[in-house]
Amino acid sequence: MTTELNADKPLGGASSRKSAEGSVLSQRVRTTLLTAAATGLIQGKKGKQLSGRVHETLFEAAATKSGLRGAELIDYALAKVALEDDFAEQLIALKGSIAVDVDLGA
Repeated sequence: MTTELNADKPLGGASSRKSAEGSVLSQRVRTTLLTAAATGLIQGKKGKQLSGRVHETLFEAAATKSGLRGAELIDYALAKVALEDDFAEQLIALKGSIAVDVDLGA
């Protein structure tokens, strides 16, 4: 099975959201999955099978908030982790890398 995303097609239950918050969330879900597809993370045949137990309240909260269920929810959650922005960690790692005698114009 291949993963195909269409920028105009609703994902999961996202089309039922009427509020502005839901619209922003729906766009965030779509953007995450489209970015994962564009970077090659969710292209081609699905070959990895997952099996495990999760906390029901965690699953329901994620499903309710995202509007996704089942494999779509798992794809979204994994894409969020894989695409996570690490800017803060990179910035903190630079601490002390500028010589103290450099004039920063302050």
